[in-house]
Amino acid sequence: MLRDMMPQFELYQPDTLENALKLLEDLDDKSWIMAGGYDSLDWFKDRAKRPSAVVDLSGIASLKGIRETADGLEIGALTTLTEIERDPLVQQKYSLLASVARQVASPQIRNGGTIGGNLAQDTRCWYYR
Repeated sequence: MLRDMMPQFELYQPDTLENALKLLEDLDDKSWIMAGGYDSLDWFKDRAKRPSAVVDLSGIASLKGIRETADGLEIGALTTLTEIERDPLVQQKYSLLASVARQVASPQIRNGGTIGGNLAQDTRCWYYR
């Protein structure tokens, strides 16, 4: 079997979290949630995962960024590891987190890899209602 092409799937790119949640509610149980896609795209190409639909969250601005809150620090799931490593607040108050982010993978991966993707890596990423 040739493994140089991904199986066909429908691609959705919602622009708000509310739209994404509604879309996932409406799709079948073989939907795949993706942001950066570093691991997902390889799985699709190797046909290890065969979603009927992919919901790309990368366009949802509310899932990006680092904010200080009354309880500590809020890091959006789509925030890159480089952003975490270089953020002045993280460097000042959470230096261990900045240091750890600097040690993950290569600079190229850190520039695009997200904190959410790294936390979810190797977990069951299929969306089930």
